Amino acid sequence: MIDIVEKIQFGQFDSKNEGFYLVERDAPTPAEKTVTENLSYANGILDFSNITGERFYDQRTITYQFTMPNVSYSERKLVENKVKRLIMAPFDQRLYDSHDKGYYWVGKAKSVKVDDDQANNKLVLSIEFDLYPFAIKNNSSIDNYDDWDTFDFDNDFIQPFSYQVDGKRELDLMNVGENSLSPTVVTSDNIEVIKNGRSYLFSPDKSKDYLFSLERGNNHVTIKGNATVRFVIQSEVLL
Repeated sequence: MIDIVEKIQFGQFDSKNEGFYLVERDAPTPAEKTVTENLSYANGILDFSNITGERFYDQRTITYQFTMPNVSYSERKLVENKVKRLIMAPFDQRLYDSHDKGYYWVGKAKSVKVDDDQANNKLVLSIEFDLYPFAIKNNSSIDNYDDWDTFDFDNDFIQPFSYQVDGKRELDLMNVGENSLSPTVVTSDNIEVIKNGRSYLFSPDKSKDYLFSLERGNNHVTIKGNATVRFVIQSEVLL
């Protein structure tokens, strides 16, 4: 039997563990949200979609088709019921796809269709997911202090995310995502983070400040204090 290489994992459903072979994956880019105005006595249409400097998108759809060969009729019925239950139950779950190593998607299963191919003793499974438009870098666990275990050498930037600060330290933090983000700051003691002349205070009890954001590309910051500091950066990428 041919080994299963490509797979997805969603909630408790693991396509490889269940014995499904990936046949087709369809992941078109999401539709862009547009804000336009058609003014009289003006040529063309004014497009305000990029007024913040970023592009915004609707939910995206990713569909998969799997097959499970050489399965008896009685087993096919059991598999069909189990798969529908596992896939349709979760909501706002992470979808891991071996095609997108180092990233995950977030959303829900929109539909599950199972075709029983009695002539060939196989099941054909089709799943449609409704997902957040961006793939999220899989280094977002606050308790995961290994900076390199999910590193993607094709799409990422080589930098550590954990630092020792003794009094004062200058840092350059790279956001490789498509848009700005507010990182989680995990610190062992009280610190002050300065960016563009503005100060943000963090403590072991306060790890988030939505006013503190990292724009796309390089961000220079100054850290004052005495602590071990980790930046949990959930970069969002349009794959």
